[in-house]
Amino acid sequence: MKMLNNYKLLLVGLAVLCVSSAITQDTKPSLLVTVSYRLANNTVPSVSIFTKVKINKKFIDVPGITVKVFLGQEKEANLLGIVQTNKYGNGVVSFPVSVKSFWDTVSHFTLIATSEANKQYESASGEASVTKAKITVDTVFTDGIRSIVATVKAKSGNDWIPAPDVETKIIIKRSIGNLSVGDAETYTTDSSGQATAEFKRIDMPGDANGNIMLVAKTEDNELYGNISIEQPVKWGAPFTPLNTFDERTLFATRDKAPIWLLFLAGSIVVGVWSVIIYLARQIIQIRKLGMEDTTDVKQ
Repeated sequence: MKMLNNYKLLLVGLAVLCVSSAITQDTKPSLLVTVSYRLANNTVPSVSIFTKVKINKKFIDVPGITVKVFLGQEKEANLLGIVQTNKYGNGVVSFPVSVKSFWDTVSHFTLIATSEANKQYESASGEASVTKAKITVDTVFTDGIRSIVATVKAKSGNDWIPAPDVETKIIIKRSIGNLSVGDAETYTTDSSGQATAEFKRIDMPGDANGNIMLVAKTEDNELYGNISIEQPVKWGAPFTPLNTFDERTLFATRDKAPIWLLFLAGSIVVGVWSVIIYLARQIIQIRKLGMEDTTDVKQ
């Protein structure tokens, strides 16, 4: 009787393990959909979508996820577009012309992104509430000091009002990375919605005419999202490319190689061949000595 009870307990334990294993296998990781609003140069707004999953306390980008993006409510009439995330888990949808009439009348809106369930992930959604805003940039030259003034305004009804306490970056756009115009990384707008930064990058290389590109922007602001403006200004040092094609430089043709490089290469060649010739002579001498010793033994 006791043995029978033990068998029953064993069978119950195996059944529990099987059910637990089946539940674990059917559980899909939760997909995270992040929505980010963007407006560049106060023109056509867009929405950036990011899809990630948390595995072992790390967020991993998830590519190939089809996401629908809606403006206001999740219905086909408010569909902004459908995008599939790239290998970095990112996708971008621009506002279509069909929503312009609605867009022009709102001052506050909600962006909704949804993905359908597939074999790997359950359905997921994300949203962002945004207040419509715009940013402008102006330059000031007073008492020999150059300054940049970025102005952020938010829409309230039919009016645009100053947006205070907004962290703004005022930078110089470069081909590799960007550079702040002053000592601070960010500048905060005052009660008039303005942030002022002194230009301290004197003699910054520009294009052939000395133009550099100034950029004022917000990054992931909880109210206004990502808004930015670019403006060229002639505050840089004119860039004059040096033509060294006909001179002895590392970038010239083979017949214009630097003298020191020719000397270095020649020294290496001479050194290597000197060692080879020395070793060959030593081998020949050793062979001659061996032959002489053999002749002496025979005599």
